[in-house]
Amino acid sequence: MKKRGHYCKVCGEYKANEKFSSKGHAAHICKTCAALPPEKQAEEMTLTQLVNLPWRLSKGQLSWLRKRMKDRRDTVRALATEQYEMRFPPRIELDELEDDFE
Repeated sequence: MKKRGHYCKVCGEYKANEKFSSKGHAAHICKTCAALPPEKQAEEMTLTQLVNLPWRLSKGQLSWLRKRMKDRRDTVRALATEQYEMRFPPRIELDELEDDFE
């Protein structure tokens, strides 16, 4: 089924045509997100990108994700670390595996 409306890249939702201003259509930012301060917009956009990352990452996406793991914003850093650990779980040491079998 076809998606109706336009996609807002800040909140990550499809919204009706009326929810976008004339400049918002081209920028893909709805009126409610356009009213947010620029810092909040950038944070919300980054969080939306982190949530919508594909499972298999390209080299560019992987480097972007690693940079977000060092971000100054706590929420972005925490979500980026969670996304990275889901895709690349820490390796279990061989000694720990042998302990489990005994």
